[in-house]
Amino acid sequence: MRAWIARSFRNRIFITVLLVALVPLLLCDLLMTQLMIERSEQTLRREAQTESAVLGEQLDALLGRCTETTQSLAESTVTRSALRRGGDDSRTLYQLLHRSRLELRGAADFEIYDADGQCLYTTAAVAPAPRSIGWGVLCAARQSGDALCAEDAGLTGAGAVTASGGGILGYVVFRMERTQLDAFFAPRLGGADEAMLVDRTWRMAYATQPLRAEETLAVLREQLLSGHALTGGGEDNSYYVRRCDSSGFSLILRQPRTFTVQAVRSIYFVAGVMGALCLVLCLVCAWWLSRRLSGPVDELDSAMRRVEGGDYDVRIESTRQDEMGRLAASFDRMTGEYGQNLKRSVRHERELNETRLRMLQSQLNPHFLYNTLDCMKWLGVTNGATQVATLATDLAALLRAGISGSEYILLEEELELIERYLDIQEVRFGDRFVCEIDVDERFRLCIVPKLILQPLVENAIIHGVADSDEGFIKLWAEADGGDLLLKVSDNGSGIPEDVLRCLNSHETIPGGHLGLNNVDRIMRLSYGDSYGLSAYPIAGGGSCVQLRLPMQKGDDDAQSSDR
Repeated sequence: MRAWIARSFRNRIFITVLLVALVPLLLCDLLMTQLMIERSEQTLRREAQTESAVLGEQLDALLGRCTETTQSLAESTVTRSALRRGGDDSRTLYQLLHRSRLELRGAADFEIYDADGQCLYTTAAVAPAPRSIGWGVLCAARQSGDALCAEDAGLTGAGAVTASGGGILGYVVFRMERTQLDAFFAPRLGGADEAMLVDRTWRMAYATQPLRAEETLAVLREQLLSGHALTGGGEDNSYYVRRCDSSGFSLILRQPRTFTVQAVRSIYFVAGVMGALCLVLCLVCAWWLSRRLSGPVDELDSAMRRVEGGDYDVRIESTRQDEMGRLAASFDRMTGEYGQNLKRSVRHERELNETRLRMLQSQLNPHFLYNTLDCMKWLGVTNGATQVATLATDLAALLRAGISGSEYILLEEELELIERYLDIQEVRFGDRFVCEIDVDERFRLCIVPKLILQPLVENAIIHGVADSDEGFIKLWAEADGGDLLLKVSDNGSGIPEDVLRCLNSHETIPGGHLGLNNVDRIMRLSYGDSYGLSAYPIAGGGSCVQLRLPMQKGDDDAQSSDR
């Protein structure tokens, strides 16, 4: 895939446009769908938690009031008196029971049972059946004094009525039947929400929708014990459990999900279809745009291939006014100028070859001079003129080095030529100056341009110590990072300010100094503008000329073979 993309500019445009257009669209489609579902579920979850909390608090409050009323009735002397004697106390007890029911706004009915479980008094329309005192709410009340229990489609609570001696005279029971629980839950449940009320053992006490409530409760009990999410055996509802701390009952709230499993599948199906349509549309647009943009590039590429093959007359005919049109016009101008430059280069090469031929012919004269100096040396030796022989020998060595074919030599060889040049100058100036050469062995195998130090030493002699009787010249080498510094100093009168400025700024020195100008130019043409000559005055008189060049080690054997 990467090779296919890198092979063509058109392919890169196609992939880029496709990704830029398609990826954000698909991400937005998927993320917005998922975000909408998640936000909806979070909102419903918060509402359900709030609703179950409010229901639990209100149910706790209602059961608390019923329990308090029941306990108050159980402790009332009217209740005790009615259970012992009946008669007028019974009428007073009925009034007390109905008043208590009205205070609770009919949320519960109250009943009075004797010690044997027979219902004596009730606020309900129909008297309930006798209760067993060994089972249910009466048993719990006898053991703990008061109790709350779940019964079929209802809640009951009881309090024992005890005599002064500690015996049980009877029981006061409040009973909340299904109709009363419906009246409590109906205005408090929102929308399609449903509620179930279970006791501590998760026995059903009440359900707003009793159909299949027991089956759902069994599934919820199993999921709760296994630690799984409460789904009630389906994926379209969410269940929330809240325990009522004061009563011990648990409230289970069922809330239908906004997006059922089928609805979510439909949403993702629609999103997939839209994504596929977007993919097809982006493919078509990316293909058309890539073709449109890459057409001029392909034409330019074809023209450049023809130029590479040697056809410099190729031209791109374009009427476009945009960047590609300007690029085509620039290409036409470039190929035209390149053809002209090629013709000029051929002409210059021809002229250069002719010049080289003339230079080869002109080397006959230096060879003739070298042979003549060699004859002068042997005549000086034969006739006892040692200085003439020495001068001829040194001058011949310098001339031979100048006409040799190698442009670069070892620094060691360059120092030998300097010594021969100094021998010639000693004949002229006698003992009026001394030249010290102090170059470490580690620098002597460095490669330098041929005859690069002679102009520096000559400048030190002619412009430095020529008029001195005790002249001193020193030549030494230093390393500066990866560069080689060759320095020539003298104790003469120093370098004038204008010459010093020209040297340090690499400008042509006026009024002579042809050798220094040539050395600086050779260095910068050979190695770059960061190399060349520089100079600075020496405290106490004199000056120092410094030559910077890259440090390149050479092979002594290879250099000898070149010679």
